[in-house]
Amino acid sequence: MVNKHLSRCFGWQMTAALSLVMTSINCSSALAEAFKIRPFEAVYETSALGMTLDLTRTLVREGDVYRLKSSGKNFLIKMDESAEFRINETGIEGIRFDSKVRTLKTNKRSVEFDTENGLIKSLKRGKWTEHPLSPGILDQFSQQQQLRLTLMRSSEPPSTLQFRVVDGAKISDKSWLRLPNETLKTPLGEIDTVRYQAQHKNPKKRASEIWLAPSLDYLMLKTKHVEGASTIKVDIKTLTWLD
Repeated sequence: MVNKHLSRCFGWQMTAALSLVMTSINCSSALAEAFKIRPFEAVYETSALGMTLDLTRTLVREGDVYRLKSSGKNFLIKMDESAEFRINETGIEGIRFDSKVRTLKTNKRSVEFDTENGLIKSLKRGKWTEHPLSPGILDQFSQQQQLRLTLMRSSEPPSTLQFRVVDGAKISDKSWLRLPNETLKTPLGEIDTVRYQAQHKNPKKRASEIWLAPSLDYLMLKTKHVEGASTIKVDIKTLTWLD
């Protein structure tokens, strides 16, 4: 009877211990997944002012550092953008951003997140400015990955999204308002999307929308930006997962 009782007790303890271990493993796995964005390569067709430009965007991961790149060129314009960042419990933690757009002249932008000195250094129009480093501030390029990450971590896409973005001498609050969902016909097939609209100060002069696919980890499928009389459209053409 004693041995039987001990067996039952020990068995219960083992079951409880295994349950705790498995719960811990599951929680750790869920936490690890919450800190990841799936690497990919996508090609987008960009159209503006009667011209088209294919942009190739890649996201790769080396250790805990993500590298996001976008590049494309035609007879008139060449664009190269890159950003490095980490992902922590609050979201994107910027490391560096660089942008170079060449047309009749070259336009460069850069952002350095200097954690050692507690500074954000930002280059725009040939002038460097500095800001105190504080959590949650994003560069323009990483903002979209933060948008994806926020949606991936939400049980339901929020009605509004807000981010702080550095651009030269300014750190601005960016707000996005959720619009009705829409199914897009794309080269990848018909895909359901969540749609957001940027809240600009003068919506009659500037308007921006973005379509993201929940089934593709909220990858961007389409964007549309209107500025005055010009409209820029970006539509996905191909997608390859790199993991």
